[in-house]
Amino acid sequence: MAEQPIFWRGGAPGKSRLEEPQPPAATHFEPALRDACAGCGYEMKEYFAAQGAYGGWLAHLERAGERYRIFWSGKSKQLTFEQARPSGWDERAGVLHEDTGLPGFVAGVKALLGASDADRGGASSA
Repeated sequence: MAEQPIFWRGGAPGKSRLEEPQPPAATHFEPALRDACAGCGYEMKEYFAAQGAYGGWLAHLERAGERYRIFWSGKSKQLTFEQARPSGWDERAGVLHEDTGLPGFVAGVKALLGASDADRGGASSA
């Protein structure tokens, strides 16, 4: 029997044509977002950047013993600020935020955290 060429679906084994996955762009936002949160009196405990078609990021915050989180959903373009409660997360503020650049996110975070302080009747000491 004569040799026949083999067709490998997706390419021959060991010869990946795919590039190495790049980290999400939001990975580089952490230092600036950390500074924005600190400027509003919140300490960033954790930061996660989502990898995928839509992107997104999540930051866990703390202030005066209370836990909070702020996140951006790349799919819904929603920037949301929530506070931890015994029964789950309570939304404090949320806005449609379509500016996906770092300056836009910093301004959006400052606006949400500042609006939350205004709703409480001013900033509390941390």
